[in-house]
Parts: sequence; C-alpha cells; structure tokens
Amino acid sequence: MASFVTNHKAPYDALSPSLPGRSLAGKSALITGASRGVGEHIARGLAEAGVSPIGLLGKDKARIESTREKFGREFPQTTFVAFAADITDAEAIAAVFFNFGAPDILVNNAGVFPDEGPFVEQDLKEWFSGFETNVLGTAIVTQRFLKIGDRPKDAIVINVVSMAAHTRFPVPGWSGYSGSKMAQARIFENIRFEHPDVRFINAHPGLLDTDGFERCGAPMPPGGWADGKLTGGFFAWLATEEAAFLSGRFVWADWDIEELKARKDEILEKDLLLTTVDGFNKGF
Repeated sequence: MASFVTNHKAPYDALSPSLPGRSLAGKSALITGASRGVGEHIARGLAEAGVSPIGLLGKDKARIESTREKFGREFPQTTFVAFAADITDAEAIAAVFFNFGAPDILVNNAGVFPDEGPFVEQDLKEWFSGFETNVLGTAIVTQRFLKIGDRPKDAIVINVVSMAAHTRFPVPGWSGYSGSKMAQARIFENIRFEHPDVRFINAHPGLLDTDGFERCGAPMPPGGWADGKLTGGFFAWLATEEAAFLSGRFVWADWDIEELKARKDEILEKDLLLTTVDGFNKGF
C-alpha cells in the first residue's frame, strides 16, 4: 500500500457527505463503465452527495438499463439516465453528450485488463486492445467533453487509473494494463495545462473485489478488500472545493483526506503526486 498518508479500508467520518461544504446538490455527472464494479460505487457516492442527474454509460444496453433501474429504486430523489455506447466509438460518444449535455463532473472509469500472461506469449493485437480502450476510448470521451462550448464553469474530470501505473515493483503479466494506465495518467497531467479552467484528477479507486480484479489474477490484498463505499465517498469528495488543490495529481481513494489536506502546501510547493522519475527535480 502507498504510505503517503494513512490508508483506510472502510468509510470514515471525515468522508461524510453531510458535512459542511460536501454537498454536490445542483451538480450533474456522467460516469463511463457505470454498470458494475468501481463505476457503481462511484455512482452511489455521487448520488449520496446530492448529484443529479447522473448519466450512466456502459457497452451492454441490458446491463446499463438494469443498473439505472436499480439506482432509481435506491435513490428515488436522483435522476439517472442510461446510455449504451462503446467509448471507442466517437460518433456514439458524441450522441451521448448531445443527449445528456455537458456534466459538471465527468468520471472516466471504463477500462479493460487486456493481458493474457507474459508479454512474450501474448497476441499483440489483443494486448494493444488495452490501449485502444483505456487510452483512446478515454481520450475520445474527454476530448468530446472539452469541445462542448457551454460546459459548466469549474468542470471536473476524474480519471480512474490504477496503482499499476506507478507501482515500484510491477506485476509480471500486466504490461498492457499498467502501460495503458500510465499513458492515461500522463495524458491528464499534460492536458490540465491546456485547460486551466478544468480540474483533472487521476485516482486509483482502491483494492476492490471486482470482475476486473479477478481477471488480473492477483491474490487478495493483505488486510482484505476495501469497502466500495470508501471509494464512492472519496470520489464525491474529489468533486468538492476542498479537493481543488489536487488538480493534476495522482491520488488513492483509500488515502485519509484530513491528512491530505494537512499536506496541501507541501504537495503544491514540491509538486508531489505526479508520475515523475525519482531523483529529478519537478520532472527535469
């Protein structure tokens, strides 16, 4: 586990959406890959913080419609809108934004784990599919969002990345996944300078018991799984003004937010939480 600040496995009081300044009422959100796993946890966290409407995007029409109905029963005061589209389909994504409009909060969560063993044994077209979805697909969604002329002021784009992008000791058989996730992170670290009016944040969602984690073949993490409510609460907090200082940074959803806030000046002055090379000063 990253030791930048204290790590949590379960929700804690400081994440409560009922605290002053935590309400996201009046905000809208669009979440890709929202039909299960991490996407569901994020949708719940945003709904609990008062976000409405929430656009739910997934490739499988039946699954995303079922998710919308489930959330509608769980949060009757929240409007959920379902969209079936592949994020690599630029025309389909354009139609999603045309119908939903520009959200205040865009969450790029859709992604795949493409690896089928060691790099030398892989079909490289399948291996590269991770870059097509995780990098190109995410870029298509983000670019379309940024092209909207009347997008909300102080818009927020949260990119769901992974500890695999920067872990010091890479896992064998993860080259396609970790490489594509690092590419994602670097893209957002760069385009933040082109759009200073937009808050971009890269966020590892925590070690959750999801289909994606099962597919990667990694063992259960030491100490067990993180609670999905922790992930949802953290992502909702990232959309508040309290977290604005983390724009452009790479954070973990299981990090303690009070300790993060206490290190705000250090993070900004030393330019921390970026995918730089150890031993270099601010990337140079």
